[in-house]
Amino acid sequence: MKNSIINKAFLTGLIITTLFFSAKAYSQEMTQTFRGRVLDAYTELPLPGATVVILGSDPLRGTATNGNGEFRIDGLPLGRINIQVSMVGYQPAGLNNLLLRSGRELVMDITLEEQVYTMDDVTIRPDIRKDQAINEMAVVSARSFTIDETERFAGSLGDPSRMAANYAGVTSVSDQRNDIVIRGNSPLGLLWRLEGIEIPNPNHFGSIGTTGGPISMLNINHLTNSDFYTGAFPAEYGNALAGAFDIRMRNGNNQKHEFMGQVGFNGFELGAEGPFSQNSQASYMANFRYSTMEVLHAAGMDFGTGTAIPQYKDLSFKVNVPLERGRISVFGLGGDNSIAMLASQDDDSQFGFSGLDLHNSNRMGVLGVSHVHYLNDDARFTNTIAVSGIESTADIFDLSFDPDNQKIKESLGEMKYTFSSKYSHRFNSRNYLNTGFVYDFYDVSYTGMQLDPSGEKYVHYLNNSGTMGFARLFTEWQHRFSDELSVSTGLHTSRLFMNNSYAVEPRLGLKWEFIKGQSLNLGAGMHSQTQMKAVYFSQRLTDTLNMVYEKTNRDLDFSRSIHLVAGYDRLLGDEHRMKLEVYYQRLYNIPVAWRRPEFSLMNQGGGFGFQLFDNMENSGTGENKGIELTLEKFLNKGFYYLVTASVFDSGYRGYDGVWRNSAFNNNFVFNALAGYEWRVGRNSLLSVDLKTVYAGGHRKLPIDEEQSLADNALRYIWSESYNERFPDYFRLNGRITFRLNRQSFDHEWGLDLQNITNRQNVFVQNWDNNKKEAVTHYQMGFMPMMTYRIYF
Repeated sequence: MKNSIINKAFLTGLIITTLFFSAKAYSQEMTQTFRGRVLDAYTELPLPGATVVILGSDPLRGTATNGNGEFRIDGLPLGRINIQVSMVGYQPAGLNNLLLRSGRELVMDITLEEQVYTMDDVTIRPDIRKDQAINEMAVVSARSFTIDETERFAGSLGDPSRMAANYAGVTSVSDQRNDIVIRGNSPLGLLWRLEGIEIPNPNHFGSIGTTGGPISMLNINHLTNSDFYTGAFPAEYGNALAGAFDIRMRNGNNQKHEFMGQVGFNGFELGAEGPFSQNSQASYMANFRYSTMEVLHAAGMDFGTGTAIPQYKDLSFKVNVPLERGRISVFGLGGDNSIAMLASQDDDSQFGFSGLDLHNSNRMGVLGVSHVHYLNDDARFTNTIAVSGIESTADIFDLSFDPDNQKIKESLGEMKYTFSSKYSHRFNSRNYLNTGFVYDFYDVSYTGMQLDPSGEKYVHYLNNSGTMGFARLFTEWQHRFSDELSVSTGLHTSRLFMNNSYAVEPRLGLKWEFIKGQSLNLGAGMHSQTQMKAVYFSQRLTDTLNMVYEKTNRDLDFSRSIHLVAGYDRLLGDEHRMKLEVYYQRLYNIPVAWRRPEFSLMNQGGGFGFQLFDNMENSGTGENKGIELTLEKFLNKGFYYLVTASVFDSGYRGYDGVWRNSAFNNNFVFNALAGYEWRVGRNSLLSVDLKTVYAGGHRKLPIDEEQSLADNALRYIWSESYNERFPDYFRLNGRITFRLNRQSFDHEWGLDLQNITNRQNVFVQNWDNNKKEAVTHYQMGFMPMMTYRIYF
């Protein structure tokens, strides 16, 4: 198999080399169109009369927006462009290194922030805002990310979660999954939002209640610039302890039909977008993806799943209909997946399921309709209704017990119906209000049963159907004392009607740019989160004769935390940035269990399932503290780099009151990324990107080998949980991308080289009943992955 991988990598390199020289021979210069809208950053209303200039063009190219805030510049040479946007009464904005390609128009919305003081006849340097969040209320632990970054960063594989793992304070759980740990918090503390609506886990093979999985359902071909938060987030975001992804889908091209096709690690893809008619500004966008794993497995590719072949497919779409005073959007995302990992067929899986036959399937879907209505030039309502659902089934057979008897049967389902209403109002250039209400109605069905030690009957740890309501209300206010000093205050409240638990969470943020390009940022707030819904329905067998069960977790309160963050941010010219943040988080009201005194729910969420206990109580506590450094050079003249370093400590107390390291206390993580891009001929680009990560190893659960041998099953020494770490983690990834432009279409080839040094990083230790010993499972070795994409 190693020879097969080497041959494939060599062939890929040969193809790219051939394309490189063929591109040099094609020297006719081609052009493309850059168009879009200029909007007010707060109200999102169009700005007529704004000036859009292409920097460095000779002669200087530019235009002004029309009455609808629209602009269009035709005949621009392919490649990277830098733009400056300005308007009287607004702070100028600059966007650098936007990519023009032959197969797709560059269409985008650009926002300008109103000045507190209008300074006539004064030249102001454009505000290059790549490092700042789109949400104006966010002042600390937040940044926007571009789709270009999601594709460019080596090892990201077009996955927003894997891309975010490059940022300070963020670590990944494993190579096999994209769960992310933010500042030592459980991945369960991450909030996913799509088009302003909270959604279930948007990942294939992601269990109910978790936030990650091996493959993302989110298709980067449909996304636009979005926000990522790692702490002390604004009052608009609730029901999360760790961080938030606020994902935005772009609108389809409303003037021209465009298509794309792609094949690679993430699957076979087909996409289309365009206007509904020539006389309408309404547009559509749709993309379907189907797994390529079976083809790649036949070619000798190893995914760490042994002989098992993951099967999955997903669909995403958006329809945008502009109105005279607003717009209506219809959006959707859905996926279906299944896998069978069978130890009975000598399956050598890296996921630690030795001695078990596992059949697993999952489905997830979201459908929403959003209406934005502008009441006037300073106020708008945004109302959204959505339905979302997620299902998960698992059938597990223990071969060492009785291959004919099923050990675990599990079927979990959640449907959620959401109504969201938000009102935004700009009173003047200094004051901005954002307030809203969200109500979720859940319809759930859980069945989970496990064969008892006698092998004669099943014990139901879950067996319930029911409903619950969950309401949130938030309000936030930003006051700008000047262009340099602003304060954001807010309040987020929540109520879970099933047990009438509630939370009141004040938030505060301050940003002071005391010198141009240098700012001090402070953030503080209280945050809370409901438990995984299945936790509330966990039950205990109280009468073995009559099989009577009691639900003992229904009164669990929210898990809660307090976030404190201080940061120093400095722009070093137009290309470089340095950011330093220190933080402290106090967690309390964490569910713990007397049956396992060291257990805490804050250690769950890093795998394919989770542990359930009856009679849990909210007496657990925890603490996260650390310091983070970011050094960054924005892409300019073909070169960029990103260096992040984090040192942190994460601990907790369970039911027994003993202070321990948390499961996600890696202590440190260091990332270094760099890349260079250069022209090939007149119309093509070649780029090379590298990434290295060095981090503390994951915390381990020590195996009780003597008891495991006696019981012929895995047994842990629970009292010593997370005392020690596995060896430190190291990984080097690379990516080579070649874009070949032709008249009216363009090709793109990408070669991802995962774990170039073939480092053996420990994933987990398990007990092998056949070998009668503890065995170590390692994470993914060297893996080359090829991607081809065409736009036309």
